[in-house]
Amino acid sequence: MKISRFTVYVLLFIVLLIPVPVTAQSSGEANADSETLKSLLNELKIKIDYGEKRMVAHPQFIEDLRELLNRYTAKLREVFLYDDFSDGDYSKNPTWTVKSGSFQITSAKRLWSQVATSSGSQSQSTSSDEKPIERLLRELIKSKDKSQSDKSTPQEPSRAVIQTQAGIGPAFEIDLTLVSRSTTGQTEVVLLGGKDSMPRYRLIYQAAPSRQRPIEIGRVRNSRSYIIEAATKYPSLDDGSPHRLQWMRDTYGTMRVLVDGVEVLSTVELYYRNDFTGVALVNAGGTYEWGPIKILQAEKTASK
Repeated sequence: MKISRFTVYVLLFIVLLIPVPVTAQSSGEANADSETLKSLLNELKIKIDYGEKRMVAHPQFIEDLRELLNRYTAKLREVFLYDDFSDGDYSKNPTWTVKSGSFQITSAKRLWSQVATSSGSQSQSTSSDEKPIERLLRELIKSKDKSQSDKSTPQEPSRAVIQTQAGIGPAFEIDLTLVSRSTTGQTEVVLLGGKDSMPRYRLIYQAAPSRQRPIEIGRVRNSRSYIIEAATKYPSLDDGSPHRLQWMRDTYGTMRVLVDGVEVLSTVELYYRNDFTGVALVNAGGTYEWGPIKILQAEKTASK
């Protein structure tokens, strides 16, 4: 079977498209790869138009090429932020700033944080025949010991917060790997906005999830947080294994959360319509690891 020069040329272009990296060490490098792919797609379009005009290939072949071109073009999205922490340094490329608590990079190249959780309502058992005056004295002694301990030992922060600046469009997809080794507490992904990079939206994962402790999306306004929607499924991520967490909002305000590819939450939210200025990771009790993290333009959706 004789293959035309045009067909060989186009097939070569397709081969060149396939290895284009999806991720990169930074958002700048990822966008450079995106520009390379965009240039290749533009050249492919020119060749397809030429082939159709000159009738140098079968019409069905031209139609298949256009479908392939449209498919790749639809996947071409701007990368707002990417970090896989492979350089072992969160202070550069991109620059993460610790606001409270402490963070470090693990040998598995993930960002790690641990914050002690309160013992809650746990208390020492008491004898049923213990007299009220004895119980009162015991509580006074315990309170005094705690007060002296608080004075001598600096209190560790109850939250660890780290954030980075990035221009993030209102239609976004946050795609990150989360590892949890917690039974209590919670972790958050926070979108920041405004010139002061204040919290705008919060994605909250509560350890040991249940109907009473679901994954939630919250909106922050005037320093007050409001829950927008709660998940209807309660996947547990606390087994110490990596899990994929996706949080996305399209141009029509449809906001979704997926855990390991399964949708657990869907709502419509368009209160903040401007670009966001950064993202923060919060440890509000427990042991967590994050990374890689990628924030990119949301996939284009059909008009409604």
